[in-house]
Amino acid sequence: MAQFLKVESLAAGQAVTLIPISEIAGMLATSDATDTTLVITMKTGTPGTYTIVVADPLGGLNSMYKAFNDAIVANPGGVVSTVVPPLTTAQAPESQSGQAGKILITQQAVYTQFASCTFAA
Repeated sequence: MAQFLKVESLAAGQAVTLIPISEIAGMLATSDATDTTLVITMKTGTPGTYTIVVADPLGGLNSMYKAFNDAIVANPGGVVSTVVPPLTTAQAPESQSGQAGKILITQQAVYTQFASCTFAA
């Protein structure tokens, strides 16, 4: 497990935020039908919360939890593990017509970037 989660966002002045994994106490995701907000609560030794906002992903709140949990368990023994934003639009392959070999993609997968990642004590 890495020591920090790296969250890259589009917010000015907050391009990259490092969250210490060992200090995470819990996570809670909510949605307002437009954006999904994940609040990461830190342990008592480092009180405060990180709030991460992204456009509602495909798969709902579970995909937001999965993105962060996957990053937590990735990169064993490493220092930083980058959180990949959840999928917003799935890729669409061309319809099958008995074709063998490569399958053409008509719509690429879209991963919406995190809008912001802020810390509040």
